[in-house]
Amino acid sequence: MSGWLSVWSPLPPAAWLRRPVDPPPFPLEVPGCRLYEEGRDAVWHGVRALGLGEGDEVLSPAYHAGPDVEAMIRAGIEVRFYVGAPDLQPDAEELDRLRGPRTRALYLVHYLGSPQDAARWRAWCDERDLLLIEDAAQSWLSERDGMPVGALGDLALWSVYKMVPTPDGTVAICKRPLSGPAGSAELRPGKLIHMQGAWLGQRWGALRRLRRGGDEEFDAIAHFDLGDPDAAPSRTTAYLVRRLGDPSVAPARRRNYTRLLEALSDHVPAPFDRLPEGGCPWLFLVETEDRTAMLEFLETRGIGAMSFWEPFHPSAEAERFPDAARRRATAVALPVHHELREGDLDRIAEAALDWYRRRG
Repeated sequence: MSGWLSVWSPLPPAAWLRRPVDPPPFPLEVPGCRLYEEGRDAVWHGVRALGLGEGDEVLSPAYHAGPDVEAMIRAGIEVRFYVGAPDLQPDAEELDRLRGPRTRALYLVHYLGSPQDAARWRAWCDERDLLLIEDAAQSWLSERDGMPVGALGDLALWSVYKMVPTPDGTVAICKRPLSGPAGSAELRPGKLIHMQGAWLGQRWGALRRLRRGGDEEFDAIAHFDLGDPDAAPSRTTAYLVRRLGDPSVAPARRRNYTRLLEALSDHVPAPFDRLPEGGCPWLFLVETEDRTAMLEFLETRGIGAMSFWEPFHPSAEAERFPDAARRRATAVALPVHHELREGDLDRIAEAALDWYRRRG
């Protein structure tokens, strides 16, 4: 029996013995960099550090992660949603139509390791005296034009656990001092056991039940509960992230993405049907009209795919954003992480192609 292939990278046993990466990957070396448990916590503390609050507006994409929107709303901010262009870039004319006297910032999302043209939007914000918030939660270790993604924002955040196997962790930098987290860090051994077991389960079919906890947990990212923004990340996160974020991760993920794209390009939605130079992909998206059935089919093949961003935040009127609604209803995320081997990639591609053949 083949092993279990999760969208989450498993934790190799040797990771504990590695030396810290020197120099550490951006932004870990930036003065004032903070490590939070979740991205929503970084947004909560970040917007408050920037002085955003009651009566202020932020322009945010309709294709969004709900908890980050919730964090801004809980801070008293009114979020105004923009449609953007078909390639998921913002549209300058639309933004100018939405912008009002209370608009203070543009929220820019770097989706799935595909960097946006942040330099363009930095200049656009500067011309209008607006703040730029770069949500690079899905794009840690990505670059554009030789510059790390997130380097131009007044506030920027990266969820490191999406790229390397840490129990949790979002790092953030801000042009003003960040507060928190104020809670006490826990060890969370159960999650570490799952992550370590997933490495074994990927290699030996008899152990495939030893999955990293999280294959069925995407709702934990997509739900709208802010929780405790002062919650501290696991005590092991800071230790592991400095040993796992090495220069080999991004090239390996790019190679895997290219390999899957060669086999599945007919089923990949734009703009993810190409991989920008310097991108570090988190997931590999395909489209299907029957997502639940595809997820169940892939599970029978030992592949832990997941749905991607199904619900809108309740503050967004879904009927106003049909393109975002279509993406939410049809996207399935396949594994593309750097711990996959060539045979694993073949299994993923063959299983997905078999699904599409069976569907006609």
